[in-house]
Amino acid sequence: MELYIFDRELNLQGLVDNFFSLRWTRRYHKTGEFELHTALTSETMELLRRENILWKTDDLEAGCIEHRELTQDNQGKEVLMVRGKFLTNYLGRRIVWGIENLNTTPERVIRVLIDKNCISPDNQDRVIPLLELGELKNYPGSIRLQIGYKNLLEAVENIAETGGLGIRTLLDVQNKKLVFDIYQGLNRIAGQGENPPAIFSREFENIVEQEYFDSLNNYRNLALVAGEGEGVDRELVTVGDGDGLDRYELYVDARDLQSVDENEQPVPPEEYAELLVSRGKSKLAEYKEVQTFDSKINLKNNLRYKEDFNLGDIVTVINKRWGITIDVRITEIEEVYEPGRWEIYCTFGNAVPTLIDKIRQVVR
Repeated sequence: MELYIFDRELNLQGLVDNFFSLRWTRRYHKTGEFELHTALTSETMELLRRENILWKTDDLEAGCIEHRELTQDNQGKEVLMVRGKFLTNYLGRRIVWGIENLNTTPERVIRVLIDKNCISPDNQDRVIPLLELGELKNYPGSIRLQIGYKNLLEAVENIAETGGLGIRTLLDVQNKKLVFDIYQGLNRIAGQGENPPAIFSREFENIVEQEYFDSLNNYRNLALVAGEGEGVDRELVTVGDGDGLDRYELYVDARDLQSVDENEQPVPPEEYAELLVSRGKSKLAEYKEVQTFDSKINLKNNLRYKEDFNLGDIVTVINKRWGITIDVRITEIEEVYEPGRWEIYCTFGNAVPTLIDKIRQVVR
């Protein structure tokens, strides 16, 4: 594995020969991130500039350097630390400009939003250079959506999670392109016959360390969605179900959804109700029950990373001592590289919401 550095136009700037530590975190529904520690020299200072792109040769994605820190320890050793996000994070520099009314598959909705705001916008200043859409996969599903003036990356990540889709931006160095790709992981659970199964268990010795989270702290299963209008005239729909102590209610303020389209023509009442239902489903997807295994993987055992399992795959995880067996998606993989050490940590299932996630739930 080698680390190459490019400028924003994908011109090669150099190679990072030696580093102390690299953490490379891949995520399925969201953009990944990285953190690199290396010796502080005039060469690394020049090479690891903000906005330069870091790519490791065994990966399809690359990261943009956003943050640098210079430190000196008590022994006088000087270290340069750089941190950033994968290139999908470029979408976060755009908003959904105007109001879009869309009724199609989640995959096509994402493609339309990216095309209109990053690739073929009316204002050419909004074009993200080198970015293009990858192959249309025609994944099934349906979504009716009205969206406007939201952060584009957050919108895309939310639609991807609701639709069970993975998103990534592939680095095409040879053709100097950034290819936005929508994909789905493979079904590798025990008992299916389509793909070789991937079963993770301490008993199979392919897991070294394991933590299990089973939480309802952030869970909601029924949403009251309020659209246009005031007081008793407010448009209301209910999404989800539950009763008694199994009913976890959520209020969703959707007054931003308009009953007229971009041409100021009325939206039929049944279509407006579908918009409210779609908003409710999208919000409930942010409040899932958390059932997660965080696990350190034994790389010297029966399952080979990126061959027998990969980010986005649905696998079977077993802990017999705890009496737990779940079929669950790999939603995050953190790769750790240090001299003489390579480790990976997998998140199986929905990650526990971070503080930033909870803030976004409130302000959206």
